[in-house]
Formats: sequence, C-alpha cells, structure tokens
Amino acid sequence: MSESGEQYLLELWERNICPNCGRQVPAGQRVGSGQKSRGGFCSLDCYASFYQVELAERARRVAEAIKKRQES
Repeated sequence: MSESGEQYLLELWERNICPNCGRQVPAGQRVGSGQKSRGGFCSLDCYASFYQVELAERARRVAEAIKKRQES
C-alpha cells in the first residue's frame, strides 16, 4: 500500500471511522490486523471486503504451496 494510503488509514483510525463503509467504529470493537497502518474496521465483513483482492491472492499462494507439498 502506498504511503498516502497508509496515512489515510491512520487518519480514519484516529477518528474511529471504518475505511470500508464509513461508519463510526464503537470503542473497543475495532477489528483488523492490529496494525494502525492497515486500518481498523467496524466488522470482519468490512475488513474482508476492503482487502478482498489481497486475501484472495494469499489464499491462492497457500493452496499452491499445499499442492506442491503433496506432490513431493
């Protein structure tokens, strides 16, 4: 993610706003990776939606690694 994207996520973290849907994140209910630079979300659905492409790529790489291991 670009530096400006991380800055955007940090700003929303400080304001308790979900970067995916724009709703206010209730105190103590923020979800995500735990890294401020990766954002804080109001729900796991919003987190998954925001990072859908990245998560799909990670899942693909894991599946490939498992397949390679089974073939050897």
